[in-house]
Amino acid sequence: MSSARPRALVIASLLLALVSASAGASVAQPTRRQCLTPGETLDVIAANRLAGARETLGKAAGAARAEPLGARLCRWDDEFVYEITLLRSDGRVLRVFVDAASGKVVGSPADN
Repeated sequence: MSSARPRALVIASLLLALVSASAGASVAQPTRRQCLTPGETLDVIAANRLAGARETLGKAAGAARAEPLGARLCRWDDEFVYEITLLRSDGRVLRVFVDAASGKVVGSPADN
């Protein structure tokens, strides 16, 4: 299998998540969100065998064909999710949310 096919699936997943979030699709919203400090992030990644922030940011940037701006690890209820910020070539800023354990794109949390 060529590397283009998995990349196309990741791009499709990213786009679907973004369209669903903007269209108001019903996505289970976590009741609590807490983002970690860089020091806490390193400890949590090691303790829970999560993907690294740099690796996850790079994959998301490549899939979206955008420049990586930053990533932070947050706890959404009982799950760890990377909140990734990307800059597209047209100047739009994207926020992509990736499950830190599985690497799958997930819906956005409530911004309260």
